[in-house]
Amino acid sequence: MKKKILLLHGWNWKNYTSLTESKDVWNNRKEFVDKLSEKYDVYKLTFPGFCGEPEPERAWELSDFANYVKEYLDKNNIKPDYILGYSFGGAVAIEYNLLFDNSQKLLLVSPAITRNKEKSKHIIQTPKFMQPLRNRLRDFYLVHIIKNNYMINGTKFLNETYQNIVRVELLDELEKIDPKNIKIIYGSIDKQVNPSYVINNINPKFKDSIKVIEGGTHDIANTNADDIISIISK
Repeated sequence: MKKKILLLHGWNWKNYTSLTESKDVWNNRKEFVDKLSEKYDVYKLTFPGFCGEPEPERAWELSDFANYVKEYLDKNNIKPDYILGYSFGGAVAIEYNLLFDNSQKLLLVSPAITRNKEKSKHIIQTPKFMQPLRNRLRDFYLVHIIKNNYMINGTKFLNETYQNIVRVELLDELEKIDPKNIKIIYGSIDKQVNPSYVINNINPKFKDSIKVIEGGTHDIANTNADDIISIISK
């Protein structure tokens, strides 16, 4: 009998409800999923706001996504052997482990679990009463100046949720997870999540839990599918 893997996708703006033609949020990594399906029973959950999934009325925090995973598994009576979180999905997988099942084995591919604090430590902190103005200026900057596609193409729910989850910091939270229950896979030249920063700042007990694929980018599911599946199989 094949082991079960639940896939949690990343935050790809091309899969926003208003833009996507595919109802499959993993369509952009189809070959990887097809190869994975040869060895495992694969389940694909789609988060709200992506590929036609209805949106909640309020912006979500990371814990809301973890609850969504719990509800999906309970509703469908699925007990996965592994949860594979890609990019943002990796953050959700960690949160699920911490909130609901600390024994759940996690496979994190290019996980977005931290920001490079060296780049962000000089951000000016504003008083609480100025936060609404700062938020409006931030949104104007992201949409009109640097033309951030995540903001330009997002709905109110997606944009506000994106601002919540982009600040996620989970390196310290990882310490609550048994290293035997987690495997972290990065591409060596990932430009979206700096693997060197993660490796240099993660608790040393996780050093053996990290695998780095040389020459791999953030999109290693497309460029190094066989390497990832080989690591998972071991």
